[in-house]
Amino acid sequence: METKIISCTGEKGGCGKTTLNIILATNLFHLYGKKVVLMDMDNPQYSVYKKRKRDLAQIGKMETDAFPVERATIHTLEPLIKKYYGIVDFIIIDFPGNLNEEMVRGLLYVEHIFIPFFLDELEIDSTAVFYKTLRKNFLDNDNRVLRSVNLFFNRYELVKVNKFNAVRKTLARAGMPMMRQVVMERTIYREKYRNTLVPIPLSKENGEQGLKRFMEEVLEISKN
Repeated sequence: METKIISCTGEKGGCGKTTLNIILATNLFHLYGKKVVLMDMDNPQYSVYKKRKRDLAQIGKMETDAFPVERATIHTLEPLIKKYYGIVDFIIIDFPGNLNEEMVRGLLYVEHIFIPFFLDELEIDSTAVFYKTLRKNFLDNDNRVLRSVNLFFNRYELVKVNKFNAVRKTLARAGMPMMRQVVMERTIYREKYRNTLVPIPLSKENGEQGLKRFMEEVLEISKN
């Protein structure tokens, strides 16, 4: 089995990376039949690992299939990757919300990075700097593992489409092209579908929730 190591990550907290890593893992596992492991490197908070425990407690004795959620540190990440490499389709790593030692060392293993951001001047500036840092130190390296860095809009609002398009064009001119698909602003993502056990209902994927095309673009990019 060919294992892909991916991550939604960003240099600052609050960009939605953890919510999206959970949604990606849960839906790739349940709706796309992919074997997945989600590794939580947000030491010492371990919010994803704690979320799995809460999800299990809420479901109670109900039987459910579940992908593993592992706590990881800079010392245990490599052994964990070796444990799962070749037996799962995706290793998804959730990093801390800042460019600390865990993230820098963990990024050495990641093949495809997806960077969410939204319409905020400081957020855009931070994302651009992070993108350039990744390109210089990881992507433009002959011995690199990293194969792609992908920017995308999170919390996209149709009422601000002109502003989003302007940012997209500005970044493209600066050599920072973005993913075609976006993740819409939906409170339900954070309140209901940020779940490590329950996927987004199939009836919602093509309509109100609109994540299917985004996930399919992630799958498309990860094939390379």
